Amino acid sequence: MAKNQIFVIQPFGKESEAVFGLISSAAAQANVPVFRADSITTGENITESIHQAIQSASLLIADVTNANPNVMYEVGFAQAQKKPLILIASSSRAIPFDLAGFRVHIYDISNPAEFINRLSQTIQKALTNPQDFIYSGRPKRKTKNSVFISYSHYDRDYLDRLLVHLKPLEKEGLIDLWVDTRLHAGDRWKKEIEKALENATVAILLVSADFLASDFIIENELPPILRNAEEKGTRIIPLIVKPCRFARDKSLKHFQAINDPKEALICLDSGKQEIYYDALAAEVERALQRG
Repeated sequence: MAKNQIFVIQPFGKESEAVFGLISSAAAQANVPVFRADSITTGENITESIHQAIQSASLLIADVTNANPNVMYEVGFAQAQKKPLILIASSSRAIPFDLAGFRVHIYDISNPAEFINRLSQTIQKALTNPQDFIYSGRPKRKTKNSVFISYSHYDRDYLDRLLVHLKPLEKEGLIDLWVDTRLHAGDRWKKEIEKALENATVAILLVSADFLASDFIIENELPPILRNAEEKGTRIIPLIVKPCRFARDKSLKHFQAINDPKEALICLDSGKQEIYYDALAAEVERALQRG
């Protein structure tokens, strides 16, 4: 096998062909050849051939969307062999239970260029420092169950109602909730926010036009949130509170919101709003169970 070959682990079908095209383009940009199970033409048992391919490859890329059984088996085998591995998925909510908390790169078939460039850079990093991409055991975090809420102060009413739904999780000691209302006079607020962002297990985004227009959020909160989602597996959960360009935002549209952008909370009656607040709280509980 040639040096620095990449073996791709993915389900087969029409949709997977498009994903394989993205991976192939990223690998070509990094000047590394790729192959997958359907290119193994030896007469051996296919399972044994896949085992050998995994063991021989310099790097593995696995599409773990919706926990395909064959993919999960091969990912587990790769982990047992301590092989460097890059995980990808179609959305943050499609990441399997057992892999939540690990670094997973989100792809968007409709916007391939950004993902191809990002994956190409990750491939180069993985080949240069393979130890950084070996997954063993559970992901390590500095602080468990820390939930950070990013919001515009113009949307404070929605924050207040969300806090009511999250209060039982706080009372049970399941979450350490961080929101800037915790800051007091004299606090070094920027340092406190940076620390909270660094430790977040889950980041809730209350998205609106005001949120997207906030220089502080866009320049100081979103970059570390998005970086930690890539590097540490921080779970990002958007809630659309007012109509805005969320679905067109290149940084955020990859993340599955609790509600459809067409059903922003401001457009709904109080009963429907409560359903979405509860759905968000339930999603936080699931994320904590995974990570």
